[in-house]
Parts: sequence; structure tokens; C-alpha cells
Amino acid sequence: MKSALSSVLAGCVVALALPWSHVAIADAAPDSAIRYVALGDSRATGSPHDPLSIRDGCFRTADAYPQIVADTLRAASYVSRACAGAKTENITDTAQFTITGPQPPQIGALQPDTTLVTVSIGGNDIAWSSLVEPCYTLAPGLDANCRSDATTARRMNDALTVLGPKVSATLAAITGKSPAATVLVVGHGGIFGDRGCWPYIPTSDADAAFVVQFFVSMNDVLADAARSNGAYFVDVAAAAAGHDACAGSGRRWFEGLVPRSFTMPLHPTHEGLRAMASLVVASRP
Repeated sequence: MKSALSSVLAGCVVALALPWSHVAIADAAPDSAIRYVALGDSRATGSPHDPLSIRDGCFRTADAYPQIVADTLRAASYVSRACAGAKTENITDTAQFTITGPQPPQIGALQPDTTLVTVSIGGNDIAWSSLVEPCYTLAPGLDANCRSDATTARRMNDALTVLGPKVSATLAAITGKSPAATVLVVGHGGIFGDRGCWPYIPTSDADAAFVVQFFVSMNDVLADAARSNGAYFVDVAAAAAGHDACAGSGRRWFEGLVPRSFTMPLHPTHEGLRAMASLVVASRP
């Protein structure tokens, strides 16, 4: 029944073709030394405001946080191979099949002289949205009490145990291709806060806080993999406190299961993408 709820709520999304005008988040002097490649999944592809984003099957748009990073840093070169639905294997060695045909492994974009790489990956490997689905309620005011469900906890723990080695192997492959590059692993989380707000985040407050702790654990896995491979971790979740999917318009960095904008469910808004870009820029050593 909860799976059906997820489908029904996600089906409420209304795609609005609204214009987007990019404004750089900061000014920076030109830097011809920055050769930037963005890798990852839909968190790095932008919001689907532009129908042309479907042209390569990856839904990359001009407001993606890597594009904002490239503009802000005035990179000498920039290419994004991020693709909606990507898993770690689609970065390293497995083509990703999309509605417009196969996309080659993203790592092919890396060069020996690449100096900056951002990586947003891991969520699709563990299908995180399915892991938190037992926390959803069928009506406001209910409590699924997923925080006390042993099966939910076991599934989460098992998924994170498998995720660590996958991310670590991916980062090692990236370093092997571009040994001089600064690699930034962009963390997950920020969608859920310390309360529910049905139907956007259809959970009790206690279960919402439980999901937040799941993302804390997930980010610990990502941060450990980054440290083990000489990469840097970008903590999105900590900065997003107060900007979760229950926040008001203008403060919301993420949409919930039912978006209140044309942003995809459970993905960053325009404001969130700009904030993520700012965090990436600030995290460069």
C-alpha cells in the first residue's frame, strides 16, 4: 500500500515550462588552470525546466550545480557527464541505457590534465527512496513508526555496507585517470528535516528525524570513501538544515515526494542547486 502511495503522490507532479535565467553565485577571476569534469547522477544534472534537456537522455540543464560551479570559477574547460539514474558502475565501466540511447561510462571524460572533478553518486546504487518508503503514512497525523522496524533498519545497514566499497572503487578509478585532479564527493541528504509535512514529506516527525539519521550514516560512508582515496567530502546535509522539503518557498533547497515546483520529486530546487554549487566552491582546498 505504501508503494502505491509513493506512486500516487509522485504522480501529482505537474511539469511547468518556466524560464530560468542563470545568475552566477559569486564572481571570480578567470582561471585558465581549472579543467573541470562533473560526474554523477540526477543531483548533478539540474532541474527539468528545459524540454531540450531530454536530448541526451540524461536531463542535463543549464542550472545544474556543476554548471554554476564552472561559471563561478570561470573554468578553462568544463564537461558534465552526469546522468539521471546513474550508479557507480555507470561512472567506471558500464554504459548507461537512457531513453535516447546508451551513454558511455562517464569516466571517459577524464583526462590526465583534469584538475577538478565533482562526484554525486550512491543514491541509485542503494535505491535510497525505497529504503525510506516504509516511513510514509497514508494520511496526515499518522505514524508509520519505521524507526522501530527491525527490517527497515537492517535493509538500510546492509545497503550502506555494500555502498562503501563501490564508492571507494569509483574514486580510485577517477584518481587513476586524473591523478592531479582535486576530487570532491558531494554528499546526500537535506531533503528530510526534523519534522514531516504531509503530503510533501508524508511521515511523522519522529520518523522524519530517523530518516535524517540514515543520511548521516550514508554521508559517513561517503566521507570515509573520500578520505581513503585522497578526495574531499562536501557536506550538503549540514548546510541544508532549515532548508528541507518542509521549508517555505524561497528557503526550500529540496522538494519532497510531492513537489511544489517543477523540480523532480526528492531533488534540489533552483535555490538548492545554487547552494550546492556554493558549497562545492567553498570546499576546494
